[in-house]
Amino acid sequence: MRLPVDLEKIKSHLRVPHNLEDPDIEDYLYFAKNDIVEAVFDSHDNNLNKKDLEMDPSFQKAVIMLTTYYHENRLMISEVRQREAPFSVTHAIHTLRAHKDRYLKVDDT
Repeated sequence: MRLPVDLEKIKSHLRVPHNLEDPDIEDYLYFAKNDIVEAVFDSHDNNLNKKDLEMDPSFQKAVIMLTTYYHENRLMISEVRQREAPFSVTHAIHTLRAHKDRYLKVDDT
């Protein structure tokens, strides 16, 4: 069963075995989720079904990739070469845009 992306999943992906960076990683995770939702929807739309959206594989891929990007590019001086956000994030956002009606609740009134 697929679960929403959480701190432990991100830390596993980043290979961070300690808790020292948890507050920063939690911030990056929040920023990534918010940025992806805002790229496709209005996050303040009461018709948005965020629970189902967080289970979408394209959303999860984008969250993992964007959170990783934020973590790896957090310092101006870094061991990792600075670069633009991965194409896979853009691809996942376009996929979500194409299927955005899946996550908007229909008002039957």
